[in-house]
Formats: sequence, structure tokens, C-alpha cells
Amino acid sequence: MSPNYGGILTKTLLRNAISKAQELGLRFIPEVYVDSGTENLNEHVDHLVSTDVIKRTIAQIDVEFSNSMIEMLFHRLKHRHLFTIPLTNFAAVENGVDFFLTETNTCIPHSALNGATPEECITGNWSDEKITELKLKVIQARSERIKTNRLLQCSPCLA
Repeated sequence: MSPNYGGILTKTLLRNAISKAQELGLRFIPEVYVDSGTENLNEHVDHLVSTDVIKRTIAQIDVEFSNSMIEMLFHRLKHRHLFTIPLTNFAAVENGVDFFLTETNTCIPHSALNGATPEECITGNWSDEKITELKLKVIQARSERIKTNRLLQCSPCLA
């Protein structure tokens, strides 16, 4: 995070992301989807592309589709998290973003990933056995909810 933006900051952000991926044991040239903003199209990011540190794909220029998936992530970050907490200073925003991204990547399962977290998918820690285990837990949870709900004694509705 930074209170401003530009090519040098984007280059630093990308290098930091690559370092984190390497800490997870990943060794590949990431394909980075960007929009055509000046923070993404500049000599600093161009250097990462020309030295094969990243492969850059510009939404709606190099490919027909947009970067709507990342835009949805930022929408969720803002509307489901940041706008719900006090943002009294820059540190509060940094902490809020860090919490949201950590939860999103390492804790919250995603249905599009068959119940895995993004980190489990990218590191290969999600397996058919875990998918089967998750399906069983979903069935058990549903049975428990039905059992609990049947024990409730409601008073007659006045309507």
C-alpha cells in the first residue's frame, strides 16, 4: 500500500508479490493482467517484462476481456470490509487491507476453487481427498441444522 501510485511503486509491488510466491515454493514467470493505466504501462514495469520477470497482459488490448475479476476483488475489499471499519489513518487502512487479503487468500474457501483457498490451489495443497472430506462435512452440517431446527418449538404466528 502507498498513499500514491506510479511505475516505481508498481514495480516494487510486483517484486514483493513474486518474493512471497517464491517463499511458498513457486518458481514461474507470473502472467500479470493489468489495465492501461500509467502505473502499469511505464519504463519501470516495462523493465520487468523485458527481463522476463513478469509477462504482462493488458486487459482489452492484449486480450478481449477486461480485468473484472481483480476489480471484483477490490470491490469486495472496499464494500464488504474497508467501508465497515474505522479508517482513521493510513495504518488503519494498511491493517484492514492486510487482514482482508490474508483472509481471502489463506482462510476463506472459494466455491469456484471447489472449496479451496487460493493459497491451497496455487501451492498444490488441495486434493481430491480434501474435496471429498469437504463434501462429507457439508452433508453433516446440513443434517445437524435440520436436526436442530426440528427441535425448535415455535409459537403460533399471529398473522
